[in-house]
Amino acid sequence: MISSEEHLADEAAEANEADAVSDVDKSSGSKGARRTILWLQAIAFILGLALLVYVVNRVGLQPIFDALARIGTGFFIILAISGLRHVFRTMAMSFSIAPEHRDFGFRHAFAVRLGGEAISFLTFTGPLLGEATKVAMLRRRVPLAHGVPALVVDNLLYNLSVGVFILSGACVMLLSYDLPPLVSYTLLVIAASAFLGLLAAMFAASRRVMLLTWMIDRLGRFGFHPKALVSRRDQVYDLESNVYDFYTHRRGAFFAMIAMNFLAHAGSVLEVYLTLRMLGLKSGVQAAYVIESLTKVINFVFGFVPGTIGVYEGGTEVVLQTLGYVASTGFVLALVRKAGIVFWTAIGLVILAWRTVPHGARHLTDRSPRLRKIMDSLVFSNIMHRPARTLVSVMGIAVGVLLIVFTVGLAHGVLRERGRREASINAEIMVRASGTMGFTGSQPFTLPVSRAEEIARLEGVRAAVPIGQNVVSSDKGFGSRLVEGIPFEQYAALTNLTIKEGTAFTGKGDEAIVDTVWQKDRNAKVGDTLVLYERPFRIVGIYEPPGGGRIKLPLAKMQEQLGGEGHCSSVLVACTDPQQMEMVAARLREKFPDDQIIFTRDLPELYVSSVPALNIFINVVVAIASTISLLVILLAMYTTVTERTKQIGILKSLGMSKASIAWVIEQEALLVSVLGVGVGVLLTLAVRFAIMRTTSLSVEIELRWILVALGVGLLGGTIGALYPALRAARQDAVEALSYE
Repeated sequence: MISSEEHLADEAAEANEADAVSDVDKSSGSKGARRTILWLQAIAFILGLALLVYVVNRVGLQPIFDALARIGTGFFIILAISGLRHVFRTMAMSFSIAPEHRDFGFRHAFAVRLGGEAISFLTFTGPLLGEATKVAMLRRRVPLAHGVPALVVDNLLYNLSVGVFILSGACVMLLSYDLPPLVSYTLLVIAASAFLGLLAAMFAASRRVMLLTWMIDRLGRFGFHPKALVSRRDQVYDLESNVYDFYTHRRGAFFAMIAMNFLAHAGSVLEVYLTLRMLGLKSGVQAAYVIESLTKVINFVFGFVPGTIGVYEGGTEVVLQTLGYVASTGFVLALVRKAGIVFWTAIGLVILAWRTVPHGARHLTDRSPRLRKIMDSLVFSNIMHRPARTLVSVMGIAVGVLLIVFTVGLAHGVLRERGRREASINAEIMVRASGTMGFTGSQPFTLPVSRAEEIARLEGVRAAVPIGQNVVSSDKGFGSRLVEGIPFEQYAALTNLTIKEGTAFTGKGDEAIVDTVWQKDRNAKVGDTLVLYERPFRIVGIYEPPGGGRIKLPLAKMQEQLGGEGHCSSVLVACTDPQQMEMVAARLREKFPDDQIIFTRDLPELYVSSVPALNIFINVVVAIASTISLLVILLAMYTTVTERTKQIGILKSLGMSKASIAWVIEQEALLVSVLGVGVGVLLTLAVRFAIMRTTSLSVEIELRWILVALGVGLLGGTIGALYPALRAARQDAVEALSYE
C-alpha cells in the first residue's frame, strides 16, 4: 500500500508539474504575443514605406529636388532650430529630477536625451524602449527610485502640453479656414479627443487616481496574475504616488517644465514657418501653428511605425493640401524636417555607440576566445590605444583617396557628359577639317561652310549642318565652357530643338540661347545677359532638349568674332538610315579623303582620350595622394615607435625577433591604410552625390581608379611605415628599457 506521505508527495509533485506547465504556457503565450506585435509593426513599416514610394511617385522627383534646391544652406538653420527643441526638452527633463539627486550636467542630460530619442525614432518599440534607454543612461548618476518617476513626470507633462497644442491648433483651423465638411468633422473629433484627454488628466490628478495599480488589482480579481505585474504592484503604486506628489512638493519645477515644453513647441512652429518661407511661400505664423499641431496628431497616432516613415510625409502633404498648398510643398516640408530628425538621431546613435560599444566589445570578446585573441594582438591594441591619432591617420589617407577617385571621376565625367550631349543630337557622323587636333574647341574655323551643301548631296545623307565650337572662360572664375555657333533653322530641324521660353535669334545685336540645365544652374531668365568674348550677350531664349554646347550663338556672329567668315569647325551629318552610317562614312572618305570622319557614338570616349594634359594632371594627383599617404603613416608610426620605446624593449627582452617587431608596425600601418581607403571611397560617394544634386556636373566613379587608390594607400602606408619599423627593430633592448 502507498502511505499517506507518499500520496501527499505525489499530489505535490503533480501540482508543481501543473504550475510549471502553466508557467511555460504563459511564457510561450507572452513570447507569441510579442512576436505578433513585432510582425504587426513590421507590416506597418512596410506599408509606410510603400506609402512613401507612392507619394514620391505621385509628386515626382523633379519638384522635390527643385524645392530642396531653394532651401540650400538654409537647411543648417533648420538643423539649429531642431537642435534648440532638444535643448528645451533636455532642460525640462533635468528639472524633473530633484536637485539633490541631479548628479549630472547639461551635456550629459543632452546626450541622454539624444540617445533615448534615437531609439524611440528607429525601433518598433518606440517611446517604451527609448525611455528605458534614458533610464539606463542616467542610472549611474541618478538612482532608479528617483530617475524613473522623474522621466514619467517629464513625459506626462510633455504629452499634456501636446494635448493643449493640438486642441488649440484644431480650434484655430476651424475658426480661420473655410473647410470641407469632412475636414471640419475630423477636426472636431480631434479637438474633442484632446479636450476629453485633458479633462481626464485633470480629474485623475485631483482625485489621485492610481490607474496602473487599479488595473493590476482588477486583473487579479479576474484570476489573471502575471508575475511581472503582481511582484511590482507596490513599486507601481509608489511610482504613481511620486508622480502625483510632484506638483505639491515641486511647483517651481512643474511650471518650469511646462514653460520649456511650450518653448519646444514654439521652436517647431518657427521651423515650419521658416521652411515655408525658404520655399518661397508667403505663409503666416497662424498657418505654421496649424500645420505643426496637426502633424503632432500624425506623430501621436502613428508613433508605432518606426520613423513614422511614409505616414508623416503623406499626412503632412494632406494637411498642406487642405490649407491650399501644392502637394510637393507638403512632402518637401516633411522631408526637410525628417532630415533634421535623422541628423540628430545619427548623433544620438553615435553617443549610444560611444557609451555601449566598448562594454559590448568586452562582453563579446569574453565570450569568444578566438576574438579575444585577435583583439589582444599588438596590432589592434596599438590602434585602439591612441584612437585620436588613428582617426587622423585614417582621414589623412582618406583625403588622398578622395583626391584620386573624385578628381579623376570629375574630369572623366565632365568630358564624357559633353561627349554624350554631342552624341545625342540626331546626327550619326561629324566631319572635321584635316589637321584638326583634339576636341578642346580651341581650333580655328578651317572647314568651308559650303562643305555642308556638298555633303548633303551624297546618297544616304538626310541633312548636313555646319556648326562652330569654341571654348571660353567660365563666368564662375574657374574652368571653361563650350559655346556653339549654329544656323538656327537647320540645326533645329536636325536636333528637334524647340524654344521653351523667349524666342530664337532675332538678328538684333549680340544674342544667345541657353538650355534648361544652364538656366537652372544659374537661375537665369530671358532678358539676362552673360559675358562672352569680354562683352555682354543677351539671352533671348531657353531651349530644350539639351545637346551639344549649352550656350548657342548665331553661326555668323561666331564667325565674325573669331575671324572665320564662311568657315566652321565641323559639319553634323544625319543619315537617312542610321543603320547605314558605315556606308555613308565610306562615301564621305571617298569624296573628301583629307577630312576627318568621326562617328558621334564614339565621342564620349574620344573626349576622354583627346586631352593629353589630363593624363599628366592625373599622374600629378596620384603622386600627391601617394605623398600624403606616405607622410601621414610615416609621422604616425614614427611617433608610435617613439612612445613605445620601453614596450619594444620589453618585447625584445622576452625574445621577440627584429622581424616580428617590424612586422607588427607594418601590420598596423596596412590596417590603417585599408581603413583610410574605405573612408575615402565613402567620402567620394558623398561628395559625388552632393555635386550631382546641386550642379550639372557629372562625376563618374570608376572601379579601376578605386583599385588604384587602394594600391596607392597600401603602398604609401607600407613605405611610410618602413623606416619606423626598422628603427623599432634595431633598438637596443637595454637602452629601450631605460627610456623615459
